[in-house]
Amino acid sequence: KESVEKLTSDIYELAGEEFNINSHQQLGKILFEKLKLPAPKKTKTGYSTDVDVLEKLINEHEIIEKILNYRKIAKLNSTYIEGLIPCINKYTHKIHSKFHQTITATGRISSTDPNLQNIPTREEIGKQIRKAFLPEAGNIYIDADYSQIELRVFAHMSGASNLIESFNNNMDIHKKTAMDIYNIKENEVTQKERREA
Repeated sequence: KESVEKLTSDIYELAGEEFNINSHQQLGKILFEKLKLPAPKKTKTGYSTDVDVLEKLINEHEIIEKILNYRKIAKLNSTYIEGLIPCINKYTHKIHSKFHQTITATGRISSTDPNLQNIPTREEIGKQIRKAFLPEAGNIYIDADYSQIELRVFAHMSGASNLIESFNNNMDIHKKTAMDIYNIKENEVTQKERREA
């Protein structure tokens, strides 16, 4: 909440006035009419201020980065902080998500009411939110997945020798892909390069 308030204050200061940051019309007027940033085509409802438009303007004015951060934090706050409060069971005082194996096309287990699988992990705020979920004393949480099952099936069906060899040697397939793309050794692969690969 404090981060949202600080970003709001910074955005107002950079804009030179207070306005509804969540209103695309008001934000469009501030960015493209008041601050004279390069504008996309104006539609019947005003200027587009979606993420793609804002990311193209990231180097035009420091207000853009603040707005993108504001949106990210406000969404996390409304979805995973304020949004989870109504999900707390009044008898157990815990959140009891529902797990399903028949909803996704891949057969993977999915979580609903609330969906706890979409809490972002790449950013510090997502990691902080995840720390709030603690198992009861004497219990543990486990994390399990199919370990790139689709790629394993693809490797088998296509006979892709480099993939098959990687899986047979228990290599991290994303790291191996990064090694091939960037022509680097395994110990040189960064998290960023692995993610991009």
